[in-house]
Amino acid sequence: MNTRSRFPNLPVRCVLAILAVTLIAGCGVSKSKHTAMTRERDDAIAKSAQLQTNLDQANKDKAQLEADKAAMDAKVKEMEATAAAAQAALDETKKQYDGMVSQMQSELSSGKIEIQQMRDGINVSLAQDILFKSGSADLDKGGKEILLKVAENLKTSPYQVIVNGHTDNQKIGGALAKKYPSNWELGGARAAVIVRLFEDAGVGKDRLSAVSYSDSRPREGNESPEGREKNRRIEIRLRPVTKDQTAGAN
Repeated sequence: MNTRSRFPNLPVRCVLAILAVTLIAGCGVSKSKHTAMTRERDDAIAKSAQLQTNLDQANKDKAQLEADKAAMDAKVKEMEATAAAAQAALDETKKQYDGMVSQMQSELSSGKIEIQQMRDGINVSLAQDILFKSGSADLDKGGKEILLKVAENLKTSPYQVIVNGHTDNQKIGGALAKKYPSNWELGGARAAVIVRLFEDAGVGKDRLSAVSYSDSRPREGNESPEGREKNRRIEIRLRPVTKDQTAGAN
């Protein structure tokens, strides 16, 4: 059938439209049914596109969840390592504490020495009168023997050793004031003498420090002789060496 010859005066697009209608009619498909089929096809294409979009988003969400899980797993491992290191430090502190207590039973029984296990290490408090004479920074023979016992324990320990000199609030007078103008100098001189003894005994110099607190941190009131006696003391603090300190030593 030559549609163009049958409609010689019609535009081409009109001829094509007539041809399309003729073909549909010839195939037994009505125009309304063709329109419905076209709509269904378009709906199916739209649904397919939406499903693809949903799938792409699901894949992105999955990738993010996997990344979040990997980060969480890494955090858990880090926390476990930190907890293990903290437990190892506590175990080492307990071992050090038990060793010092066992080594210094006789001195502890006198009440002149106290050893405390702290959250961040160990504190050894020694009364001044078992180490120094009043107003002096020269170690007594008995005090030196006690400190050498402590030094033996410190040589193999992993701790930073901080020697703190504490005094009462009584002013230094007379000829002694020329050597120690105040309790700051006296407390510092006593701490320095002990640090030097530890170094000579083999404790690593990079782990030692001497500090004077003068009368700024009393344990008791200074109104009574008993209170002043308790305030005159040496405290040796043992603290774990930090990573920064280790790096600095290198």
